Amino acid sequence: MQKTSGGAGNGFFGIIAVGIILVLMGVPFVGMTVMSVMMVDRESKFGLPMALATLFVVFLISDFTGALIAATGSGIIVALIRSGRSFRFSLTAAAAATALACIFGTLLLLQQSLLSFENVQALMQLYNSAGMSSSEIFFVMDMLIYLLPALLALWAVAGVITSAVAARLICRRRGIWPALPGEDSLRLGLLPAWILIASLALNITCSSFSPYLQQAAVNISIFMILPYSAVGLAVCRKFLFLYPQSFLLAVLLGIIFPPIAVGLLMITGILDTWFDFRTRLESINERKSS
Repeated sequence: MQKTSGGAGNGFFGIIAVGIILVLMGVPFVGMTVMSVMMVDRESKFGLPMALATLFVVFLISDFTGALIAATGSGIIVALIRSGRSFRFSLTAAAAATALACIFGTLLLLQQSLLSFENVQALMQLYNSAGMSSSEIFFVMDMLIYLLPALLALWAVAGVITSAVAARLICRRRGIWPALPGEDSLRLGLLPAWILIASLALNITCSSFSPYLQQAAVNISIFMILPYSAVGLAVCRKFLFLYPQSFLLAVLLGIIFPPIAVGLLMITGILDTWFDFRTRLESINERKSS
């Protein structure tokens, strides 16, 4: 295994920032980070036993679903990274598998998840103490249950991304991060685009289909905001790299009109599937330079 090394302060503030986000995301992703750091080094003799001990602690705190999330995410990303796959591919596969584990683990074992009866009762008491009426509380709970798959998937993917970034920062600081292939530009391809288009079409003509299919279409549409916003952000980053004078305008748009900014990022990410904006920007910049 080839190892990278850095200075004593390399990634220190990044580790602190990502650590704060991890704590806010929840115990399963803190455990996922610790397990990934323990297992990524092939030369460590105690990595796997310590990872299993960490998983047991996560199980005691977060029940079965939390342990399933931690085990799925850390296991897949470590296995792929140790096999020499790129960080982005490993992260994508781990995020997708963890999202599915989170959804099915919660739906199949509801009382062993964050949506157990005790947690729901505590949430309803919190809403009640905030001054909400009973009808408003039940409306909010119905909406949460209806959008539960999308919310769980968004939570799982965001947690896996944060966990993987934190594990990479820690491993690089310790000098145990393996040398991996270079990363290509972030692109989703045609299949996710057609899935999103089909979901939006079902939302428009929802009266003709079963309620379960309608719910699936709504949840898929909401979840796809995240990956296509990430692609839009990559396009925006490329644009600002080539035209840095537009940085202030982009910051003002994000601060003053955040919903519009997110919408523009998502639409840009969707259209990038067919128009490949980054290649076009590079071509325009090359023509101007020549």
